[in-house]
Parts: sequence; structure tokens; C-alpha cells
Amino acid sequence: MRQRHKQIALILIILLLNLYLRTWKGLSKYYKSMLYTSFINALYYYIFKRNLLWEFKPGGMNWRLLRKIHTFFLSPVLVLLFLSRFPTSFINQVIYTMKWVLASSFAEYFLEKRKMIRFKYGWNVIWSGLIYLQMYLFSYFFLKKPVMVWALSFFSVLFYMTVFKVPLTGRLLRGPYLLFIRKKKYPLMDNFKTCIYPYYSYLLQELKRKPC
Repeated sequence: MRQRHKQIALILIILLLNLYLRTWKGLSKYYKSMLYTSFINALYYYIFKRNLLWEFKPGGMNWRLLRKIHTFFLSPVLVLLFLSRFPTSFINQVIYTMKWVLASSFAEYFLEKRKMIRFKYGWNVIWSGLIYLQMYLFSYFFLKKPVMVWALSFFSVLFYMTVFKVPLTGRLLRGPYLLFIRKKKYPLMDNFKTCIYPYYSYLLQELKRKPC
């Protein structure tokens, strides 16, 4: 089976599971967690864009389209599937979450062996299991304590950037979220730079000439 067909089959399986379990009934309750999951996925592609730790192989599909499908459809729908049958008792919640983490990790291990996903820079299925644990727990607690989850997410991103040595360079500020910025759209700012920069340079030179 071609890679494109494998990716389509994966999308259909998750879609059919949600249709079978009628998870759309919980959209009004869980949509915030779904939006949070999409944002975190998009943030991953934005920050790690030149150092992607994992990436789905397009296999003939448009890679941008495939990323958007996984970011804005598959991941949030997977979270919806997880939350829609979340138990009420604590012990059952722990068992339920661990089952989901193990099943998701095994599925990703299978996808990696089938060459549908690529691991790089030392990433492996153990790290993927940790990501799934965070995704499921954060999506659940986001409904109750969103500020705490945002704070933990921030430190989580810093942790992965540190462990996998993602460089903080000017390229980090270049990406799809800032494509709307164009210098020609800001003539006033250009005029400001033209007028102020020479004066600032002159002032700095004069200060250096004066003895302390």
C-alpha cells in the first residue's frame, strides 16, 4: 500500500471511530481542549520547523496539507475521542489514561515501522509516550485549570527545546504566523528609521568621544 493510501486510511479510521461513538455530542463541552491541542501542535511546527523531532511522511501527498490535517483535525479529534468517555472515579481515570497512552504509543511505533512517520534527533517511541501523556492530561485539566496548563505547556516547550538543543536564532521569528508582515506596509515606520537612526548613531559616537 502506498504511503498516501496509508495516511488516508489512518484519517478514515479515526474519523469513523468518532462517528461510531458519536463524540460530536461533546463538542460544546470539549472544544476548548481541542483548540488548545491544535495550537500546541501548530506551535511545535513553528518552533521546531528546522529541527522537527517527528514528522509524518507525505508519501505523495502535499506535506503542508498533511501537517494541517494532523494539526487541526486528527489531533483534536483524538482528544475528543479520549475525553468523550473519560471516567469519573480517580482509579478508573488513571487506568483509562494509561491505556490510551500505551495504545497511542504502540500505534505510533507501528506507524514508524510502516514508515509513515519519521523520528529524528534522538526522538523515539518513549518520548512519544510522554507527549501523549501530556496531551491527554493537559487536554483534560485545560477544562478545569487553563492557566496552570498554559504555564506547564510553556515550561514543557522550554524543556524539549533544551533537551533536543533547538537553537534560538532569528529564524525562530520567521514562519507562517508572521508572513503577513511586510516592510512596504509600514512607510511611517520606514520614515521613522530613516530620521532617527542617523541621529542615534551620531549621538552614540559623541558619547564615546567624551572622556568619563
